[in-house]
Amino acid sequence: MAMIIGIDPDLVKSGVAVTEGGEILTLDALRFFDLCQFIDEHKHQAVFHLEDVECNKSVYQRNTSQAGMRKIAQNVGQVKAIGRLLVEYLKGAGAEYKLVRPLVGPIKKAKKDAEFFNRQTGWAGKSNEDKRDAALLALYG
Repeated sequence: MAMIIGIDPDLVKSGVAVTEGGEILTLDALRFFDLCQFIDEHKHQAVFHLEDVECNKSVYQRNTSQAGMRKIAQNVGQVKAIGRLLVEYLKGAGAEYKLVRPLVGPIKKAKKDAEFFNRQTGWAGKSNEDKRDAALLALYG
């Protein structure tokens, strides 16, 4: 299987990148149930790289108010819940998958910087952080 599909879990829409032979074919953002359908359609021809949201230990940031910290904790909890549901879905669907630690180092800059991402990957289309992260998981995870 040369097709690798990266997934960056999110509550509203998860970033999804389809890659083959080290090239990005598509970038998308899918709602949970649409993503489940997408998994079913591609499970026999792809390996899924899912960001392992469980390995992030701390969500605390300096100089953040208590209200800000509660909001951050709530967002992290939502992402972890979707990540767990996706793992269960991938298992139940019989899909081949790999949990990938969030990327670090110089390539992680490509998540925030679209121009850098395009230079590194050869992608010329539009993207957002979730889609770029999904592509990075598929290409480098």
